[in-house]
Amino acid sequence: MAEFTNNPIVTSYETKRDTVLSKKVIYEEKINSIVTYKIYHDGTINKIIPSLIAKQFENKYRYIYVDSKGYKHNLGDFTIHRTQVYRGEPGEMINLIDLEEVPKSYKKGTHQYHFIMDSPRSFVNEQTLASFFGAMLEVNYLDIGCNGFSHEDGSSRPSRSHINGINGDFKYLRTDKSIECGSGTSLNLIKEPQALDFDRQNKWNDALYKFGWKGMLGWTVTIDNETKYLNNITHKTSNHYHHLHVQEYEPEINEIQQ
Repeated sequence: MAEFTNNPIVTSYETKRDTVLSKKVIYEEKINSIVTYKIYHDGTINKIIPSLIAKQFENKYRYIYVDSKGYKHNLGDFTIHRTQVYRGEPGEMINLIDLEEVPKSYKKGTHQYHFIMDSPRSFVNEQTLASFFGAMLEVNYLDIGCNGFSHEDGSSRPSRSHINGINGDFKYLRTDKSIECGSGTSLNLIKEPQALDFDRQNKWNDALYKFGWKGMLGWTVTIDNETKYLNNITHKTSNHYHHLHVQEYEPEINEIQQ
């Protein structure tokens, strides 16, 4: 499992891709009042730290999605919870954000999302929230079901692998595009494999991968004796027949001091 690490400030560029990233850094407009995450459609993310933060924004971060046409979608300002890293060294801190504070729906032009929380583990890392937004606005689905990340203290009881808001669980996507909360509402791929929207699920898996989660645990789908593997999942993993687990978080995030 990938632990949370602070990404270095971007100072040099040695590859063609880095040159593209450098332009985003150089031409990033001044944001002089609030720490802002700029989430780009190509999977890259800039964390912009202004030299002076307004008092009313000292405990908030802003999230903006930039689509392929350059349009900026302001997704909101959210309260950060400064938290001791769970299982970390004394004094090692992270920022967590409660998904219950995040609007469950957004629509602007062709870009939209809708998700539900079906877990008390509603806290995500400041970085994973940016990736979550990016993945949702990549696919524009209205039936994303989140089965949880972490608790407010960074723990993940009863799970052991969802600490510090990094790893998350999601319901599998149904062909009828329905989502519900509560015990037994997640699609069971053993009992109802035909109810899985295989193509949409693959696009969702790819979007989550694109914005940082390079490892996934899930299930295979067997219909009429034919077994199919979902994208980025090479084999079925015990107890993942009713949800997708994302891990190995390695996003492309640049920290920019203004």
